[in-house]
Amino acid sequence: MRLGEFHAWVSTDGNELAEFAVEYSADGKHASCWIPSECDKKLSTHYQGTEPEQPLSLNVEVTVDGIACGSHTLRCLPCLNVASGSRDSVATSAITRRPLMFARQVLTDDDDLLTAAISPELGTIKIEMRDVQSRPHWRNRESTWNNLSLGPQVLHERSKKAIEHSVQFGDEYLTANHHGDPIEVVQVLATFVFKYRPIELLRAQGIAPRPRAAIAIPMTPVEVVDLTMEDDSDGDNAAEIKRLEARLQLLKKKGAKVKSEPHQVKLEFVDLT
Repeated sequence: MRLGEFHAWVSTDGNELAEFAVEYSADGKHASCWIPSECDKKLSTHYQGTEPEQPLSLNVEVTVDGIACGSHTLRCLPCLNVASGSRDSVATSAITRRPLMFARQVLTDDDDLLTAAISPELGTIKIEMRDVQSRPHWRNRESTWNNLSLGPQVLHERSKKAIEHSVQFGDEYLTANHHGDPIEVVQVLATFVFKYRPIELLRAQGIAPRPRAAIAIPMTPVEVVDLTMEDDSDGDNAAEIKRLEARLQLLKKKGAKVKSEPHQVKLEFVDLT
């Protein structure tokens, strides 16, 4: 999605996800859409500012299902006037991170959770682009990494907010992390909200188009040969052959009978006196 000079999108397997039913606020600072989620797919958020007028300190915060996954400040390159970045994981310590991924929503029949509080942002990925100022003197040496609640949110199976998928966190891996300087938000420049659901559900609700039906290709007319007629003619030929063979046998018998009869010679005397 785009809001003026700002651009944000979500991808899986390196491919940007399709966006459906895009809506914009009247002030041009908020955009929302629907995207298809696929279970067990790792996801990545991307963002970019592309105009010279944008501030030199562009900070981006990513929130999934109401859980803040951290923020970082991008620096515009003076020669290009472009600032861009991405986030596909969340820091869990100074040396570890966990990847973001779509997964099946965890449900339970425990009635104690039937009235449990549920974040109104469940089922959404929010990218907020902000103009900030650095405040180094606000630095708090205590890390807040371990305060993140990264376990899957469990919902009651009868909850109205229960959806098929949620964003969860994959296996932890080692990497180097660092805390940036504390910041003060001057103003929110753009907010992008991606509401995710399985593609089948989006199609069933008329949000995403159904796949096109296969086009039937007309077959070339094929000449049909009536084999029954050929079978009948074969039968007629066989009958004719039998008839001729019978006649031949009859003729042979007649020939044999003629040869067996004695040849009688009639003698005639002539009186020569």
